[in-house]
Amino acid sequence: MNKLILQIIIRQWEKSQRSEQDTQARHALPDRYPVKIPPAKSLANDRLIIDQHGDDLMGNRVQYHLLDNQLLIDRFRFDLNTQTVEFKAKLTTGERPKQLAKIDDGWQQFHYQWRYRVEAGGYIYWLYESVILNAGFAADFDHQYFIVSKPQKSFFDLINQTG
Repeated sequence: MNKLILQIIIRQWEKSQRSEQDTQARHALPDRYPVKIPPAKSLANDRLIIDQHGDDLMGNRVQYHLLDNQLLIDRFRFDLNTQTVEFKAKLTTGERPKQLAKIDDGWQQFHYQWRYRVEAGGYIYWLYESVILNAGFAADFDHQYFIVSKPQKSFFDLINQTG
């Protein structure tokens, strides 16, 4: 049975870091990394590997739940049996998730941007973020999984809320 190898890369910044120089520096960062256990986690009897990189300024940014062979993580739902991925752009509405892909050959990459209203230390500000999710199903784990090949397909601007 294939396992889901999932890599989450988060870039976060505040309004003062929106210059062209800051933007270029963020774009120069890698969009994939080797997967090393630890710090990556192997879950669900080795059917799932989750590897997180980048920023988590608020702490515990990415939360996930595994229910009935479906992984719910951030705005995504991965079905471990059918090897499909769905995405929900709006979290607060009754909108149904949209199926993006069946991942049966190679791996795929998903991008979106978002912002959060943050209250900290008596101040209110926007925290902006860019999320890259690399996902693939493989029979055997290889820590170079995302490095040795390019994604079969990339999805950009799934949502773009960076104002």
